[in-house]
Amino acid sequence: PVGEVEGGLKLSACDGECCRLDIFHDGAFGSICDDSVTVEAAQVACAQMGFATEGASVQVGGQGYGGSGTTPGTGEIWLDELRCAGTEESIFDCPHNPWGNHNCIHAEDLGLCCPGGGEGGTGGGSAGGAGVAPTVSPEVVRAPRGGRAAGAGARGRGA
Repeated sequence: PVGEVEGGLKLSACDGECCRLDIFHDGAFGSICDDSVTVEAAQVACAQMGFATEGASVQVGGQGYGGSGTTPGTGEIWLDELRCAGTEESIFDCPHNPWGNHNCIHAEDLGLCCPGGGEGGTGGGSAGGAGVAPTVSPEVVRAPRGGRAAGAGARGRGA
């Protein structure tokens, strides 16, 4: 799902193709903490929103409260310890802590980079074409302390 439905996703505070990933729960959008997140979450989220999955990546921080480099959200942090296998149909289906149960601050909000994303909202297209499994080149982008993520698939402020 996308938008204002339970488990629906939206992209916020985009910087190029990379945005903060927000999820709808209990009548409000909130952020997702980057703890334990791998590139499989990017594959699931981008596909869920109708974007391509080839080249999808996540922006995550370092250990502890290391910032992800994504523009921090406000309000609820809905999910923590998101552990997707990459086969789920939606982020809602990935194992995670109970809703709202986290040990995070907004500096750790998950960043998502979907090819063709970045304008906010959702993609609305088919992720791989009718009956065609998309080719996936996963990448996890770790942000240095206090900075934006660097490397292929990430977009820095100066890019």
